[in-house]
Amino acid sequence: MGELQNLSLGDEITVRIVPGRDGKPIGRLQDGCIILFNQDSPYFRMLAPGQSVECRVTVLSENYVIVDPIREPEAAVIVHYPEEDVRDITKDLEKMIKKAKSENAQIVPKALLRIIRLEQLIIKILKGG
Repeated sequence: MGELQNLSLGDEITVRIVPGRDGKPIGRLQDGCIILFNQDSPYFRMLAPGQSVECRVTVLSENYVIVDPIREPEAAVIVHYPEEDVRDITKDLEKMIKKAKSENAQIVPKALLRIIRLEQLIIKILKGG
């Protein structure tokens, strides 16, 4: 039971949100135990992977914990590489595409290149540039 032994009903904990198998948000204790969110909470629809949310423990089971979010989740931290830092990566991917002996070998480098370029475009738009 590990970390579950340290929890009691009514305890307030901060939960980092990760995607569940069915796409619904879940959390995990350090020992791997699943944390489920009360879907009737007014904050449930705001939960997304990468966020943290303050919760109150409402159900303790041997295999899982159910918590009730008590505040809006904190915004997810968006991490990106500045444009200058991805230039070398994009050049390497372009070289890989040119050197590829088949179209199948080009699929992954092309996909990564498109993702990086799209990410950089989104960053420019968000910055107002």
